[in-house]
Amino acid sequence: MKRDIFRLVYSVLGLAAGMALLSAAGLALDLLRGAYPLAHLAELSPTEARQLITVLKTNYGQLLAVTFTTVAIAVPLTANMYSLKFLEFFIKDPVNAAVLILMVFGEVDIAVVTFGIKDNFVPVIHLQILLALLIVCSALLFPYLYYVFRFLHPHTLLDRLEDEIEGALSAAQRQPKRATHFGHPVAEGIEHIVNIAVRSVDRVDRTTAIECVHTLEKVAAHYWTVKASLPPDWFTADANNFLGFSSQYVTELSANHAWVEMKIFSQMRQLQSAALPRMHDVVYTLARALRRLGLTEAATQDAALREMIMEYFNTFVRRAITVKDTRSVFSVFDQYRTYAEAQTVAFPELTQEIAYYFQYYGQLARDYGLTFIVEVIAHDLGALVQHAWEARAPCRQKLLERFMLYDTVASVPLAGVKKGQAKLASYFLLAGEPEAAEVIGRTFAALSPAFIHAIADDMLHVRRERYWEVNERRVNLDYVPDRQRERLREFFEGLGYVPDAHPAGG
Repeated sequence: MKRDIFRLVYSVLGLAAGMALLSAAGLALDLLRGAYPLAHLAELSPTEARQLITVLKTNYGQLLAVTFTTVAIAVPLTANMYSLKFLEFFIKDPVNAAVLILMVFGEVDIAVVTFGIKDNFVPVIHLQILLALLIVCSALLFPYLYYVFRFLHPHTLLDRLEDEIEGALSAAQRQPKRATHFGHPVAEGIEHIVNIAVRSVDRVDRTTAIECVHTLEKVAAHYWTVKASLPPDWFTADANNFLGFSSQYVTELSANHAWVEMKIFSQMRQLQSAALPRMHDVVYTLARALRRLGLTEAATQDAALREMIMEYFNTFVRRAITVKDTRSVFSVFDQYRTYAEAQTVAFPELTQEIAYYFQYYGQLARDYGLTFIVEVIAHDLGALVQHAWEARAPCRQKLLERFMLYDTVASVPLAGVKKGQAKLASYFLLAGEPEAAEVIGRTFAALSPAFIHAIADDMLHVRRERYWEVNERRVNLDYVPDRQRERLREFFEGLGYVPDAHPAGG
């Protein structure tokens, strides 16, 4: 907005100067043509003064009408579309206040000058000031309307909300005895950001909704830079900011110094509920923001925050499965797996717990009839196991055991699940871990040769690394790199697979 203010000032000065110069040039030509003395131009009779004041009053009235009509329509309309916070920011904005006061002052000053004109007295200097003010206000009209329209852009509101939150955090640092007082504007600002996002989703305004998620991410990142310098009273959670949570949990948030993070993540959950299943890009952006925040130093070094990130990933997954939004589950699990992979070495217990949730939500997806998601989770869990073995993480054996328990309750195994296991077995053979591959191979013993032959043909004949349709991951789950594909063939041949003489392409 500072750039907009400078642009407004420069535009007004330039237009006013241009108007004054053009008017003065035209008047000077007439003075020269008529040989009229310049000094006499400033002399006005009472009749001439009253005629001039009538012209000034008409022009000022038109400027005032255009300005206030535009503001009266555009501001409430935008506030109703996005957030009533627009009204507060508009009223507090010094540029808006200055321009509107200037317009009103012109009308008042005209009345004063009109009162001062008498049959034997003309306030010439005041009339000249009014004329100059009219030029300035006329030059101000279009730059100010442009400023208003820029001001009413939702991204401007998001920037101002972010600034307000950062201002409240700075005030809490400066005034530690009143720290709890500044918690309300922070919580309220976060709510307003999500309200804008939800209303944007309702109007299918994808860009604004995604920008709201980015703003939440920036607010969290900034908060973590100042969190250590905030006074102890700041971390006392206000139950009014968590009306859906029990008093015991609010007390726990205070003890863990995590009420701001909970406010941000809980609002992200509200946005995800609004976006499902209508706006998949917003759901993906939320999951990505959650992962990136979870991988910052502030979150990784705080056990309570690590657990909160995991819980909200689980919440995102369950909500997407519940509404049967396959595409959203597909993208959320991609971010969840990436987050889990980053924790395998530093926090192996956390990764083991996440692997259990992969298994749990795989079963939930099966209960909801989302067989594709069951298969996707199998591949993600297999990729997590592979990453743990590549990193030599201490939890790698436990993760493999968890993977072998995946979808074992199914009476008929899914081809995608067994493909995920076969892909992991081929990695183990390539990495020189035949014992781990043998563990996987034993789960194929009860399968029919025809079933094994079918999935082997599918996987061995896939040459496209990318899926042949556009999706969020841009990956073909059945694809295996060339070197690993030879080990995959070796694995299937060990199970009795005999390749066709002329395989079909894939």
